[in-house]
Amino acid sequence: MYRSQEILLIFNELNIPEPISKYILEYERKLLFKESLYNAMYLSQIAKRVKFKRFFYEENNILFLQEIRDINGNIDNLKKYKLKLWNIQKKNQYYAIYLKSLRY
Repeated sequence: MYRSQEILLIFNELNIPEPISKYILEYERKLLFKESLYNAMYLSQIAKRVKFKRFFYEENNILFLQEIRDINGNIDNLKKYKLKLWNIQKKNQYYAIYLKSLRY
């Protein structure tokens, strides 16, 4: 038996008029719809985060392993690599500022 049918049976036992029971069921339906929308949005955000992490890991796992091999436990190599990444990040910031300043 469905939930609404059970509610109608209880309302009939309590002698609640039909318009009031319809209103209560309609209000419950609206609440359940809002709750299901909220749950769907929340779950879609979680799914998006998990999908992004998986995509990021699968795409960059080989690159990370290669970088670890390049550093090879040497502090000097690590410092050089860190400086290289810092320079790339600075250049990207400069390019971003330049692209923001362009007018199309």
